[in-house]
Amino acid sequence: MMGAGKTTIGRGLARALSREFIDVDHVLEARCGVRVPIIFDLEGEAGFRRRETLALDECSRVSGAVLATGGGAVLAEENRRMLRARGVVVYLRARADELYQRTRHDRNRPLLQTADPLARIGELLRQREPLYEEIADLVIDTGKGSVPRLVNRILPLLATCNKRVTPPAELPPLECL
Repeated sequence: MMGAGKTTIGRGLARALSREFIDVDHVLEARCGVRVPIIFDLEGEAGFRRRETLALDECSRVSGAVLATGGGAVLAEENRRMLRARGVVVYLRARADELYQRTRHDRNRPLLQTADPLARIGELLRQREPLYEEIADLVIDTGKGSVPRLVNRILPLLATCNKRVTPPAELPPLECL
């Protein structure tokens, strides 16, 4: 979910593992030359989600990278299939009130530009949490823990995860939507 710490914790994990870190939203922004809210304004959520799927397909082919997706990436079955097959999925879980506290001043969250952002976060969580849990190999509550403490909690769990992921060389060619 937005505000759960995907980018911050992802960067910390990548550093600790000496791996590349990729944030799919940042890749989209670099390609489009504008921030995510502008993409939403110009193309709507459906247009953004199409771009997101293409970027996720490409980014998830990078071997060994730590990847942060946008919170809504799980909405598309194709994205969930890619994430399950191509990596170990860590769901960074947080309560609605925690997510609200972390995102309340951020104007780069188009889905929260409503009269009641806390209620919107609750709606999004109810919709998305079953999908996060469906694909998660690990579930970590981000709560009040510091980033280094959370990274240190995740590292041993990753080391014991025996999931086989599809190597990039075995993936079918990129497909256009």
